[in-house]
Order: sequence, then structure tokens, then C-alpha cells
Amino acid sequence: MALKHYKTESGGKLEVGQVLYTKHFALTVDRALCKGCQICALACPKQALSRIPQVDADGKAVAPLVDVDEAKCDFCGICALACPFSAIAVTARGLNGGMADNRVSTDIYPALVRDIQVDNAKCKPGCKQCEEICALGVLSVDTEKGEVAVKAELCAGCTACWMECPEEAITVAKFIEGEIQINTEKCPEGCQRCVDVCPVNAAALEDGEVFANGYTCIYCGACLEVCPVEGAIELERTAIRHSPVDSGTWHKALEKLTSAEGLQRELAAENADKARAAAKNLEGEA
Repeated sequence: MALKHYKTESGGKLEVGQVLYTKHFALTVDRALCKGCQICALACPKQALSRIPQVDADGKAVAPLVDVDEAKCDFCGICALACPFSAIAVTARGLNGGMADNRVSTDIYPALVRDIQVDNAKCKPGCKQCEEICALGVLSVDTEKGEVAVKAELCAGCTACWMECPEEAITVAKFIEGEIQINTEKCPEGCQRCVDVCPVNAAALEDGEVFANGYTCIYCGACLEVCPVEGAIELERTAIRHSPVDSGTWHKALEKLTSAEGLQRELAAENADKARAAAKNLEGEA
């Protein structure tokens, strides 16, 4: 039983915690990194995360704030692993002042496969195109050396840098696959709320109409959180690339993040992998 729960907000970070007799669990949301999307709330098995709508600033839509119910949260860490923006951290430390460690067990939950590679040998001095197009500030360029530094843990896999690099020096693999469609006939006149909040600039205006770029969309659902008309945006996540794990809790989260069909595809792939592994073992024993 917890001795106490708490919630604090300071320095641009929300922290909720639980103090037990021997350990102190904490969940921290970095407001600067959080984009107010749907992923953490959908993944949470305790429905401890929610989103608080924000008032428009000067006519521009504002992404909602993520909130955490400190009484519901059990600090399992699945939200931290599922967050495309690495905005959530869950840690545990001993009450004797011991160092904090990661609360998340990789045996229970997978890690998203963030895969961004830069071949600096192909980069030309003076080129900063990838840095300029990256909406999340993941890339920084030393123009004199022609070298690109990458914060891979912050990459959301939008692939914009990959597509725009003139030297084909960057490769990026998406870790969330899906489909998005904006039904412009349902959009209110002059509305561009989805454009305002899209964290990777995948929603844009063209000839006065909003459109979604399916190539760079990361299917986080931030646009759905602010869209005023039901059905104006149709978004479906079809698959999530992650490290191997066989977990009932993750399967439930995956079904909410994608669909029953998405879960079945994952289970089929897992069974196929197990069958191949068993066949190799039999070959080795023969």
C-alpha cells in the first residue's frame, strides 16, 4: 500500500509519484517534448492519462495538455515506451537515496524501433536542409565539417529529412504505420486547427484546403484531438514496429492503438517467428 501519492508541476514538467515503504516511483511528462497526441492515453491499461483541452491563442489552435491521475497510475511505464516523442519517463528509486532506475521491464513491454541513420560521408559542407526541415529538432548540422548529429531517441520517424536530403545521406524507418484522410467537405470554413498542432508538419494548407501528407504523418492523433468536426479526419494505425516481446498487456495496448485486425496481424507474425525458431532448433538437433 502506498504511503502517499503526489502531483507537482514545475519547470515545464508534470510529475506524479507514489511513495512506498522502500521505493519511490515517479512519472514525469516533459511539456516541451509532449505534443498532446493520443498515444499514451490509449496505451495506458489503467486509463490514468487524459488530455485537457487548451484555449486557442490568437486564433491558433493549441495542443491539449496531458494529465495523469496519480491515484490510478501504477507506474508500469507502458506510456513511456509508447510515446513517439520520448516525453514521458517512469523511474524508481530507493528511499535511502539510491539512484533512480528505469521502472519499465523490457520483458513485459517492447521498445519502439527508432531507426534513423546518417551517412556523413555523403553530406556536403554548408548543407543544412535536414536540420531546417526537422520539426522536432532531432538533427543538428556542423556546416564546416559537413556532419550531422542525431538525437535518435527523439526521432518520431516522420521521414521528412530522408525525403528532402539532396544527397540521399539519411534513411529513416517509420515505427508507426497507418493511413490518414482529411475529408475537406466536412472541414469548417477557414479551419486549420490540425495544421496548427501537427508536430511534424504533415498537415498543411494548399489552395485554401487542408491536406495530410501520408508520407510524413506519424499517426499520433494530435490532429484528432483538436478537430471540431467528427469524421473530418479519418486516421488508422495499422502496425507498430517494436522489439520482440510476448506480452498480454502489450497486446491489449496494441489493439487499442491499432485495431483488432492489427493485433491479429501481430499475433500471426509472432507465431510465424516461433515456428521458424522451432524449425531451426529441430534442424540443429538432427
